[in-house]
Amino acid sequence: MSSAAQKAGATPSGAEVPPPQLTKRVTTAVSLGTVIEWYDFFLYGTAAALVFPHLFFPAQNGTVGALLSFATFATGFAARPLGGIIFGHLGDRVGRKTVLVTTLILMGVATVGIGLLPTYDQVGVAAPVLLVALRIVQGLGTGGEWGGAALMTKENGSSRPGFFGSFLSASVFAGLILGSVVYTALASVLTEEQLFGWGWRVPFLVSVLLVVVGLWIRRDLPETAEFERVKRSEVRERAPIIAALRRPRNVIAIFLMRLGQNTTFYIVSVFVLTYATTALDLPRPTILAATLIGSLVAGLLCPLYGHLGDRFGFGRVMLVALVVQAAFAFPFFLLVDTRNFAAILVAVVVAIAGGAAAADAIQPAYFTGMFGTQSRFSGVSIGREGGTVIGGGLAPLIAAGLLAWQGGSSWAVSGWMLLTSLLGIVGVLLVRPVGAEPVDTPGAAR
Repeated sequence: MSSAAQKAGATPSGAEVPPPQLTKRVTTAVSLGTVIEWYDFFLYGTAAALVFPHLFFPAQNGTVGALLSFATFATGFAARPLGGIIFGHLGDRVGRKTVLVTTLILMGVATVGIGLLPTYDQVGVAAPVLLVALRIVQGLGTGGEWGGAALMTKENGSSRPGFFGSFLSASVFAGLILGSVVYTALASVLTEEQLFGWGWRVPFLVSVLLVVVGLWIRRDLPETAEFERVKRSEVRERAPIIAALRRPRNVIAIFLMRLGQNTTFYIVSVFVLTYATTALDLPRPTILAATLIGSLVAGLLCPLYGHLGDRFGFGRVMLVALVVQAAFAFPFFLLVDTRNFAAILVAVVVAIAGGAAAADAIQPAYFTGMFGTQSRFSGVSIGREGGTVIGGGLAPLIAAGLLAWQGGSSWAVSGWMLLTSLLGIVGVLLVRPVGAEPVDTPGAAR
């Protein structure tokens, strides 16, 4: 889009930008609902690192129990591409708002169900089986949530898509913060016996109240302006997934960028919880506090990163973010291994709020600009959720396996973080402009 068009506030199709209050209203409603949904999803990650090995895999030794717990964590990510396909199709055919309401309900039911599960000591092997089943339901819901939320912020004609889209990413960090705060509070006021006995259930059961709030917030959201135009013109794709895959290069590019950004994020926010408490014998509140502070700084910086994307190009911001991640892969564990809280805090803040947050903040605007309106939901969801399977779901499991393989040394884990960040850089270089909505690459003119 030319700078003149941006100043005039025109969308790529030439329609007028909706009133600023509509953009703000949609962004606020979508972001608040996203906080709730990602609270549910991240809550599982914290529990998988801290309590699930004891509750659902007690017959295993510490390392095997952690690996099995992270494997159940990964199942939710494995289900996300399927959720992306299902809800991407519905979103491109039926509408963005319908998907957002459906995924919120699906996530809430699964999360409350986890809080009601019997443990291994109560029903044996049925407990981890039920845990996996509910985790898969969570993954299906999350696979459709992000794409719908991103398009709600993208498709109402804002001339600052990076800035407004970044609040969606900030909400993801807010969900992580909320989950961490709950477990930090519980760990500080409950004994270990109380935490493993009943306390772990409380954060999951609270979700029912949050979902009610989220549905109330989203109930009156309008459908996006761009999708309404598609409906009126009756040019919706019969098979939007196939239409998106006609441009496989951008799907692959999104996959690689998401792999690069997400691997570092989930190793830092999930795997390190187990690494610090088992390999380094650090108290749980210490590493939870570092994660909490890192996520808070990341959430606050997201709007700045979104603004930089609008100003200098999304491809350039993504490239710099992934370079920072690659450069910090080895220094990160060198700082964590000191067992010094100040050093650990610096490591976590730089890793989460630096490269990972910058790469995440621009994704709502960057990724959605790679496809036309008729197949956008499907194209973004396939690429992003596919990359999330390896970069998110398998990252803690791979890291735990590498740690065991190296006899407790973190060097191989750092090497995995470096490699995936470099693959993300390859993804940036693969991106190509689409139609009237050019996508910035490092060498492209604005």
